[in-house]
Amino acid sequence: MSWSFWVLAPSPIAPVTMPDPGLIRFPKAMATDVPPPPSLAGRLTEYVALAPRTTWRIGGPARWLATFETHDALQIFWSRLSPETPRFVLGGGSNILVSDAGFDGVVLDLSCGINRITLQSPAGKETPEAIMVAEAGASTRSLAHAARRLGLSGTEFLSGIPGSVGGALVMNAGAHGRELKDILIDAVALDPDGQRHTLTPNDLQMNYRHTHLPHGWIFTAARFRLTPLDPGIIRQTMQRYNHYRRTHQPLSQPSAGSTFKNPPQGSPAWQLIAASGMRGAAVGDARVSDKHCNFFVNMGHATATDMTQLIRNVRDAVFSHSGITLETEVALLQPRGLTAF
Repeated sequence: MSWSFWVLAPSPIAPVTMPDPGLIRFPKAMATDVPPPPSLAGRLTEYVALAPRTTWRIGGPARWLATFETHDALQIFWSRLSPETPRFVLGGGSNILVSDAGFDGVVLDLSCGINRITLQSPAGKETPEAIMVAEAGASTRSLAHAARRLGLSGTEFLSGIPGSVGGALVMNAGAHGRELKDILIDAVALDPDGQRHTLTPNDLQMNYRHTHLPHGWIFTAARFRLTPLDPGIIRQTMQRYNHYRRTHQPLSQPSAGSTFKNPPQGSPAWQLIAASGMRGAAVGDARVSDKHCNFFVNMGHATATDMTQLIRNVRDAVFSHSGITLETEVALLQPRGLTAF
């Protein structure tokens, strides 16, 4: 079941309660014969399968899924959620394992309406760098290709990273020696009260696969600093990166990307996993890829329970072999929120 809604702010109308008491509250909609203001429209859908929305293709349903057409709708909706309501922002669905029981809260999907990419200012004689703006729901690949078409370099490494700009901000996504913080000017985030904040990379304390965003805050957009370059050269770089992915990663099977972070020093995670003898290890239909040991794949019918146990088995094996405790790059979404493996 789903409802179209629109939100009014500021409004003296008290929040109302949806069919599940206390779960989600937002401003009362206007009469159905009055067209909603398009700038504040959205949709709330009950019991939505999350597995097809993740790159692992694993997991149960979300109690509610909310989509938005504008930042204003998102901002007001976010600020009116009950503090007790579990909420999670779903980006491109990579680096996330949804529990078999699903998520008993509100999943916010920004990919439909909060996904625009624009050129804020072109490069010139006085400003040799251009500025691009990407909303959180835009895909990282779309950002990379939009920059290429404009002859702007800096996002090439994102062309092979599945996911959204918002998700890339949360984890400071990176590849081929580059990270998002290298090109980030600033990002816009909403606090739990719906107030907008502009945060720089220093504010966010960004480092390897980590961004310090306060609890209860969400990214909505970001600005990136890019440099002019011949589009043909940019295309060649992206093709080289994508060729590497095709030859070194199991792209034909559902995975979440790298399962573990590389340790700060020494061998990368995949070498530690291989050395521990866990290449090809499996639990049910969850399997360590033979092609890349840090990619755990769904062979067809893997459950979250299978994948969780496999991750723990591999982590234990690496520790027993090398004394190193690997830290997961993926997160586990349980019915009431994110938890550690």
